[in-house]
Amino acid sequence: VSIEPLANVQNLQIVGKGAEDRLNVAKKIAKDLFNYLQSFDDTSRSGFMTVPTNVFERWMTRFENKFQVDPNFFMKGDD
Repeated sequence: VSIEPLANVQNLQIVGKGAEDRLNVAKKIAKDLFNYLQSFDDTSRSGFMTVPTNVFERWMTRFENKFQVDPNFFMKGDD
C-alpha cells in the first residue's frame, strides 16, 4: 500500500472511469424503477403515469430482496 500524490492518481485515469461506472449503475437502477412504475400504469392518459402512493416503498423492498439474492441483478439484461 502506498500513498501517491493526486497528480499521479489522475494520470491513471481512475477518477473518470469510476464516475462512468457509477453513472451506468445509476442508469440501470433508474431503469429498474421506471419499469416497475410502468407496470402499474393503466395507460389511459397519454404522457402521464398513475401509480399507488406506496409504490416507492414497494419498489425498494423488491429491490433490496433481489439485491440480497444477486447483488448484480440490475446490471444484467438489455442496456
